[in-house]
Amino acid sequence: MPALVTNNFRIHNSKQFREMLSEASSIGGTGISSAEETALSTHAYLFIGKSDSWSGSFSDTSVPDPSTATSPSSDTTSNTHYSHWTDMIAAKKVASSDVSHVITRHNWTTGQHYAMYKDTETFSNLISTRTSQTLANTAGTGTTTATLYPMYVMNSTYGVYKCLYNSEVEISGTNYPQVSTVEPTHTTTTAGASAALADGYQWKYMYTITASEALKFVTTSYIPVKQLRDANAYGNTASSGGMTSGTGAKNDGSDQAAIELAAVDGALDVFVINVDGTGYTFENNRVVTNSSESVTLTMASPTLTSNDKYNNSSIYFTFSGTTYVRKIVDCAYSSPNQTLTLDSTVPALSGTITANVAPFARVNGDGHGAEIVLTANSSDTDAVGGVTVVTTGNSYTTATLIVEQQGTGAGTLADITPIIPPKGGHGYDPVAELGGYFVMVNSKLTQDESGAFTTTNDFRKIGLLADPNTDGVYTRYTSDTATQSKTFTYISNTAAIAGDITLTQGTVGANGATAYVVDVNASASTIRVVNITNGANASAGYDGKPGSWQCTTTNVASSTTGVTNAIATFTYTGGSAVLTNVANGSMQIGSGNIIYVENRAPVARASDQTEDIKLIIEF
Repeated sequence: MPALVTNNFRIHNSKQFREMLSEASSIGGTGISSAEETALSTHAYLFIGKSDSWSGSFSDTSVPDPSTATSPSSDTTSNTHYSHWTDMIAAKKVASSDVSHVITRHNWTTGQHYAMYKDTETFSNLISTRTSQTLANTAGTGTTTATLYPMYVMNSTYGVYKCLYNSEVEISGTNYPQVSTVEPTHTTTTAGASAALADGYQWKYMYTITASEALKFVTTSYIPVKQLRDANAYGNTASSGGMTSGTGAKNDGSDQAAIELAAVDGALDVFVINVDGTGYTFENNRVVTNSSESVTLTMASPTLTSNDKYNNSSIYFTFSGTTYVRKIVDCAYSSPNQTLTLDSTVPALSGTITANVAPFARVNGDGHGAEIVLTANSSDTDAVGGVTVVTTGNSYTTATLIVEQQGTGAGTLADITPIIPPKGGHGYDPVAELGGYFVMVNSKLTQDESGAFTTTNDFRKIGLLADPNTDGVYTRYTSDTATQSKTFTYISNTAAIAGDITLTQGTVGANGATAYVVDVNASASTIRVVNITNGANASAGYDGKPGSWQCTTTNVASSTTGVTNAIATFTYTGGSAVLTNVANGSMQIGSGNIIYVENRAPVARASDQTEDIKLIIEF
């Protein structure tokens, strides 16, 4: 039967991948010991491999695509496990600090149209670039065919913003996004939508990418994104992993911490006017008075001088720093004033207090506390032109807005949609809100990493290996680096040995044992090799298996050097030598799980060189 793989499913998997590297920092709740962390955490390694050129129909300029089913990259047992151990050169442990969720990069650019967050819009549309869309023209007076960019941007100072409103304009009965011409630069950390910029756009400030994050995770195509609180730290007051103070709290004092802490689940921050209606009464700056706390107000010099004309209107004013919004349920005119009866009390007023009148907007839904007021359209003064949110309320998962008729039936047709925020509220979880189902692994290979990595040969393969064992002891490998190529020790070489050649022992051809040279340490008489194959020789070699590489130390019974023992001799282009010892790589071949492989054109190395390797994994 059909199933829906949601964005939440992809986000969950990406978070699980990132969390596996350090369970202690993500488990939330009661803390765990260092021993428990070691037991729970996955030890992941970035490995490099394949010093030899791509073969068959592929070359170093025609690299096989791991996403296809074309050999040698098909999703077979050999190509997902064994072949990568065969040519693996070395590996470096991936720390939790080397991994970040990332999202595709979109720099704010003037003159572009940006999507706005809508709970009814397909998420893939919100975070994708869509060409050939019908949008408002630059003047906002008609439509044009243009590109609609995703709902989030990064500004010129690495601030990341989410578009909550894109200044939609009604053209022939349909709303179309307008162009953005003012770069968002504010760093407002309070809950709710920020004030509209001069172009009408409202941008929610989400976080700023730090210098260290930029250096490690910003590329031309991606930028980092994170959630500070632990994924299972419920609310702000979780004893560990939440945003308030306490053991394990994740409040680092950053803007993002303040935003996560301030986020309100189910708050109604944005309302979209679909139809502005007509025939409504709006009045501004009417003086109101009362003598004590009550449900009545006296309004001086009203425009309407009949009874009941202000019924079902909203009246709102600010007194002592608090904005009061009330519904007028009845009114009686006695020249020169209107006596207004309200749906709930207001405090005793002092001084000169002015109030505004507008159609009453009632929010229906499963949350509570939302209060808004409507403002007039500047070009059509009896129509709804704007929505001002007084109180966002909370806990809404569904909501509708009803604009009531005023008086004896004045005002009709206004249609306004409340926008339901994502779970937790805007800014609660930037990873989920902005589509962080990409994970970047960034690892630097600094010179030879204390001898573990070659600096004299190239590599063509990068991969991730999870939880390998230590060679020969079958316990988890936990060291920072691993040399995985085998190391041959030799004597009596008749000519210099170089990298990128094949060594053969025994009968040349199909019956001989072979190995491919990665690099050579002539002063130590050692060679690091990969792509080991056994020959047809029946004698047991270094590992006790027939046909494996033969060494003088394992096959000469005499106490003499045994350099003339032919079975330990190997040949190569231009010379021969005698093998005296074979040392395995640090990790047990075939252990753990190879969870990611990427084929590349050759990456050359040098003794003073550092490779900054970035892997992008999409879930």
